[in-house]
Amino acid sequence: MLLIEFVHYRNTNSHITRTLFGRNIHPWVWNCYKVIGVFGFGMACSQLTTDIAKYTVGRLRPHFFAVCVPDVDCSKEEFKYRYIENFKCRNTDKHRLKDMRLSFPSGHSSFSAYTMIYLVIYLQARFVWQGSKLLRHFLQYLCFMMAMGTALSRISDYKHHWSDVLVGALQGALVAVLVAAFVSDLFSAPRSGLEAVTETDGDAPCQAGSSGINKIC
Repeated sequence: MLLIEFVHYRNTNSHITRTLFGRNIHPWVWNCYKVIGVFGFGMACSQLTTDIAKYTVGRLRPHFFAVCVPDVDCSKEEFKYRYIENFKCRNTDKHRLKDMRLSFPSGHSSFSAYTMIYLVIYLQARFVWQGSKLLRHFLQYLCFMMAMGTALSRISDYKHHWSDVLVGALQGALVAVLVAAFVSDLFSAPRSGLEAVTETDGDAPCQAGSSGINKIC
């Protein structure tokens, strides 16, 4: 984002210098603050949503038996074909015992989906270099594959069920789309220097500058 905003700054003629606490802020710094600030806001919302779901549902991870080592002998007849609720974990590591109940949804999947899908949208809106049509799409494909690879690794490592990964990825992608569409100004139309003035009877159509003083009729 920093690099693309720098290139966008170099290729843009009109810049607005902001003032904060009596000091002028460089336009490139201000633009980076805006895009990264919105990105961080959406990331915080996505992670908060994931954590609320994790601690509310408390679904066991696939590697529950390896972590807990329950004091249940499944070979005994009394424990066969029964849903066992009363058991005690032999593992005494409190951190791992707490973590084994945070399977749904996948935090890695939601985080990677949000960051990479948002970056895909950001590249679509801000990467306007005409030197190569395929470069932008290739970078977008790499971002998408990084998100997918992270999600699939959570299944292959037995950290999450496939449904945990699917819901986490969908949640992260949804937040990315909503933030890009309704919070950021990535796709806002550039403002022109002239704005229309209401036409009255007998007057020719006019346009006024942003100050409202200079008119073109």
